[in-house]
Amino acid sequence: MKHRKGSALQNLSLISYIGIAMVVPILAGVVGGRWLDERFGTKPVFLFILIVAGVLIGARNVYQLAMKDVDPPQSRRRE
Repeated sequence: MKHRKGSALQNLSLISYIGIAMVVPILAGVVGGRWLDERFGTKPVFLFILIVAGVLIGARNVYQLAMKDVDPPQSRRRE
């Protein structure tokens, strides 16, 4: 893993980016789910489905962000 030491502002920026990468898909799921439920009269169905999808997408975004700073594993050769 790469160890980088950044300024406090860079660290704050990274924390903000992680929060936004997690919250935006969840909020989009809430808004989209409520709209679809009102449109089709299926009160909580689309809301729950899209909230779960938003959580999964947000987790994937945070995982990709975290893995960007990790060195790829070196292949091991058996000798």
